[in-house]
Amino acid sequence: MPEQTPPSGPSTGELRALRMTAQRLAGLVAARDADAVGAAVRAQPRLLTTTVEHVGDDWPPLHLAVATGDLDLVDVLLAAGAPLEATSAHGRTPLHVALEFAPHLVDPLMERGAEPDGAAAAYLGDSARLAARLDSGASAVRDDADVSLLGWAALGGSVDAVRLLLDRGADPDDGALRMAAGAAHPEVVALLLDAGATVGRRDADTGRTALHAAVDAPPGDARLTVVRALLAAGADVESTTSDGASAVDIARVAAARDRAGDDARSAAHDDLVALLESAAVAH
Repeated sequence: MPEQTPPSGPSTGELRALRMTAQRLAGLVAARDADAVGAAVRAQPRLLTTTVEHVGDDWPPLHLAVATGDLDLVDVLLAAGAPLEATSAHGRTPLHVALEFAPHLVDPLMERGAEPDGAAAAYLGDSARLAARLDSGASAVRDDADVSLLGWAALGGSVDAVRLLLDRGADPDDGALRMAAGAAHPEVVALLLDAGATVGRRDADTGRTALHAAVDAPPGDARLTVVRALLAAGADVESTTSDGASAVDIARVAAARDRAGDDARSAAHDDLVALLESAAVAH
C-alpha cells in the first residue's frame, strides 16, 4: 500500500500559537505601534488573515487598524499584503469599519482601492450608485446584514439615500432611527419618525433606544434638536438600557466627566440634562 502524504497546513499546535500571536498583534494595533505591527506581519504573513473577537464580530488586523483611525498603521498592513476587501464574520469590510468608526479614512481607503459597495453608497449619499446597485441586484434593500442599507444611510445623514431606500421598501423600524439619533442627524430622524419608526424600539443586545443613542451623540444644537424630536414623538425618558442606565443617567455622567475640563462641552451636557429632567417631571 503506497505511503499516504500527510495533510498540508499548520498543525493544531501551530494554529494555537498563531491565535495567541493574533491576540498580541491586536494589542499592538490597539496601541498604534506601527513598527511592531509591521515587524510581526512580515515575520508571520499568516497573521494578516487571522481574526480576533471585537464588538461581537471577528475582525482581521486591518479592520482593527481602521477602527483606530490611524492611516499610517493601515498603510503598514496594506504594504504587508493585508487584503483590502477582506470581510469579518458579519460581512464587514475595512471600508464599512471606516464608515462607522473612522469616517476620515473613507476617502483614503477608496484611493487605495477599496470598492464602494451598497453600504458605502448609502452612507455617502451616492444615490445614483445606490440605485444602480439596487436595480442590478448587487445590493438589496432587505438582507441579513447586521446593519441595513437604511441604517448606513441614516448613520451618514443622507436624506436622499434614506428617501430612496424607504421608497424601495426599506423597513423604517430596523434600527436606523437609533443610528441617526446617535449621529445627531435631525432631518433623518424626522424622516424616519414620519415613515413609522418606533421611537422606543430597543437594541436586542444593549436595550438602548434612540433616546439613549441621541444622548451619547456629540454635544451641540443638532443633538438637542434630535432629543426634542424624540421626546415629542413619545420617547420614554425613564426607559433604561440593559445595564440599568436611563437617558438622564447617561447625560449626568457625561456632564460630570467634562465639568473639570471643557466648559463648552460641560454647558452643553448641562442643557441636555435640564431638558431630560424637565421631560421626566412632565412624564
